[in-house]
Amino acid sequence: MIRAIRVPIYMSKRNCGDCSNNGISARYDSVLIACDDGFIEIDEDDIPENLCKIVNEPFGGYDNVFVEPWKSKDEGNIGWMMGGSLVYSCDARFGGVPLRLHDRQETPEMYELLSR
Repeated sequence: MIRAIRVPIYMSKRNCGDCSNNGISARYDSVLIACDDGFIEIDEDDIPENLCKIVNEPFGGYDNVFVEPWKSKDEGNIGWMMGGSLVYSCDARFGGVPLRLHDRQETPEMYELLSR
């Protein structure tokens, strides 16, 4: 059994639309963040699409903390990457600071085209 808390997704209204390439933030207004003392119980055989995890990948001597989907990216795609949204909750189990939601993935062709 996975336990989680619900955390709202925040997206800029000045943005020119959805930058997540149809990621979680395009379809949901909140994510479920896995945490040991969460109040939402999730069946491991029926993982919701918006279940996410907090990731800490040290980079250049700093903690690079962000949120990404629990599920693996689609085969052949590049991801997970920032799609323009943040997640935040004042719930102490969340950590107290807004975090980037890395819910964007791209095909290698799209990545190459956008990298020019």
